[in-house]
Amino acid sequence: MSPADAPAPGRWRAAELGARPGWRLVASAEVLEDAAALERWAGGRADPVSALQATSVSTPALDALAGTLGTELDDGSGVALVTGLGSLPETTLRLVYLKLGLGLGRTIDTYGRLYDVHDTGQSYRDKPIPVSQTRESTGMHTDSSGRDVWPRIIGLACVRQAPRGGESRLVSALQVHDDLQRSVPHLLDRLRGEFVRDVVTPGSERDPEVVRRNRFPVFAPGGRVALRYMRYWIERGHARVGEPLDDEAVAAFDALDAALEDPRNVLRFRMEPGDLLFIDNTTVAHDRDGFVDDPHEPRLMLRLWLSRPVAGPTEV
Repeated sequence: MSPADAPAPGRWRAAELGARPGWRLVASAEVLEDAAALERWAGGRADPVSALQATSVSTPALDALAGTLGTELDDGSGVALVTGLGSLPETTLRLVYLKLGLGLGRTIDTYGRLYDVHDTGQSYRDKPIPVSQTRESTGMHTDSSGRDVWPRIIGLACVRQAPRGGESRLVSALQVHDDLQRSVPHLLDRLRGEFVRDVVTPGSERDPEVVRRNRFPVFAPGGRVALRYMRYWIERGHARVGEPLDDEAVAAFDALDAALEDPRNVLRFRMEPGDLLFIDNTTVAHDRDGFVDDPHEPRLMLRLWLSRPVAGPTEV
């Protein structure tokens, strides 16, 4: 493939992204020195994660790394993975992860500044809880907690991995959009309409009239391609408000799921302790495999939601 024929950076198949080096970054010695500075700053503070601000500690190497991550998220693949931090204590890893996040945007604290992702022994099919509180896979999706809460960037930091399962899966929503535009344009148009999504944020009101107002498109209409999707909660939302999905909507979701699960599109990899993943939550869908825990050292990931302005249009 010649450079002229190469896809736009945000549009990729799994093999294409796997062959690109720019989205995988190894922490430098200077980054580890900044981590030590954060560890010294945290000493004696009761809750350093809550106290940390972008200007609390001078971390030039982390700031430069955040700039590199932002370029890859805005103008590259929409995916960035940082490795080489596995030797850090958990508290220091949390601070490094958060400091990078503060260099990328503003935290969205709906579930807390850093949210522990671990299995609580429950099922999202039995009660309205986030899938992040279970060990299950739910299919390719994007994160959101309501019509007005839609993080542009999401982060995931690995503290402990499960001995079995738990692999990360990513897919370019821009590539999927193009696939649907070529194969089923009429169903893609249907996905630009609004759908009800059930409300599952703990403590939120779930009255049917509240849920009915929680509706938005799966693919944003207009110039910029942006995906906002979790099929299970859309189906539950429509059932809750008594608006069954019609046959065309079901066919559109089936076509979208098939494209999201196309093996050519799905990049799989396993995060290891100390790895930090950041993705553009509007142009990249994600999932994880179901997993089996070690009861003595259960799987623990840290999630971060960030608002960040869109750098420029991603045109249809």
